[in-house]
Amino acid sequence: MLHVRMKHGKGDPQKAANYLLSDKDHTGKLRSVAPEILDGDPNNVAKIANMTTRAHKYATGCLSFRDTEKPSIKQQLAIIKDFEATFLPGLEKDKNYSIAWVSHFDKGNLELNYFLATTELTTGKQMNPFPPGTLQHEFNDAWVQNTNHLLGYDQVIADPLKISRSKFEQKIIPLKEATSQICQQAKTHKEIRDNLEELFKSAIENEEIKNRQDIIDLLKEQGEVTRVGENYISFKPEGEQKAIRLKGSVFEEGADYNKLKQQSKEFKQSKNSDLTQDQFNNNKEKIDRLKQTRHEFFKKQFQQKEKKVRTFGPKSMKAKSVSTKPVQQPKQPQSSDEQPDYVKINTEKRIQEEKSSLKKDEINVKNDHKKQELSKPIDPVIKPSTKDQPKHDQKPAISALAQLAQTAVGSRASFLTIQINQTLSSKNALELQIGSLSMFKLSDIIKKQELLRQIYQLQQQIDILKAKQEQEATAELVQKQAAQYKNGSSFKPKWV
Repeated sequence: MLHVRMKHGKGDPQKAANYLLSDKDHTGKLRSVAPEILDGDPNNVAKIANMTTRAHKYATGCLSFRDTEKPSIKQQLAIIKDFEATFLPGLEKDKNYSIAWVSHFDKGNLELNYFLATTELTTGKQMNPFPPGTLQHEFNDAWVQNTNHLLGYDQVIADPLKISRSKFEQKIIPLKEATSQICQQAKTHKEIRDNLEELFKSAIENEEIKNRQDIIDLLKEQGEVTRVGENYISFKPEGEQKAIRLKGSVFEEGADYNKLKQQSKEFKQSKNSDLTQDQFNNNKEKIDRLKQTRHEFFKKQFQQKEKKVRTFGPKSMKAKSVSTKPVQQPKQPQSSDEQPDYVKINTEKRIQEEKSSLKKDEINVKNDHKKQELSKPIDPVIKPSTKDQPKHDQKPAISALAQLAQTAVGSRASFLTIQINQTLSSKNALELQIGSLSMFKLSDIIKKQELLRQIYQLQQQIDILKAKQEQEATAELVQKQAAQYKNGSSFKPKWV
């Protein structure tokens, strides 16, 4: 088994999801075996990855097995779980990250493809599952070696003297349907590369090559050296029109050929052999150490600061008990067990504050009414009979909310005021819930849309109740003035 990281990560994530689920491979050829989703949903991962404006939106890779390596479904799921626990330690699936796994078997061997949105769901920050620099290769190699050892698979060991294949060869050689000229060119390059590889191996083992210049001189005898880079040498064989780029440890600047010779000897001895117990333990210590480091990094990077619960007024403030009609408790959208603690605290304090405010308004209205009765003020709606009396508007005056509610506690306007406050409390509770939802989690996005719909309906109810309250208050004020006139008032208002 081998872990291969893809360089894809930019562009449209939906195209990556479509490729994983497509019945055709990258050449457009129909797959012999249809893809199978093992875990997650690639389309949901693509939606989450598309929510960010960053260039790097997702990460893809593949766990590739040999033709002879055929793990069961149970083993595949165990490998997936261990992979996520190793490279994403301390993070929880669907809470901190979104990933999907799709298996391909159309090439004759099993490939477990992963598709990861590189956005941490609770903060929206960039999330890189692999440590930067050369450390990620040590981390990856140790995990692959120990996994192969536990599954009883042969280790994947790279030959230090092997010449790397170019991207041209990797893409063209597998395409049997390509034009014969391109295929022939790719095959010719592969044959030349294989011949050079055997030539350099023999020369290094016999100590005929001691430095990089010896390789360049040897290549000049076989053709033309067109370019020399830091980690490659471009070589055009005699009779060829296109140069071949030779890459590998042998062609790097400053290569130690004595060390390469020793590594090649060890490679031949250790080929297809199992890990020793010491090697396995060393890898395990390295994995545990790196997991701990990554866990601390993720915790520091994505931890959320605790939100302080706002308190309303002094701690010693308590609602005074007034002998009035008991106020109905507002209907909450969720039960108390399902709501977060800070939502329950804020909701209870807000309801208590509104109760206290309503009671104070009723007491103030009563006191004002008593003062008016004692001082016997002139009724603003009755036309004065003498010239000394000031003129007033003939229409009923409607001013403050407390005056609209009337002095009687059991009036219709007062009851509507209580209903408005109850509906407003329910609306505030829903708004607090929206503030606690994540903008990157799909379930929270759906829940937010539902809460916004409920808030809109509650606001419509509030507007309707306020209109009814104004009508009731006007009617009650008219009835009051009419009653005063009937009970002995000497003046008759125009509207009677």
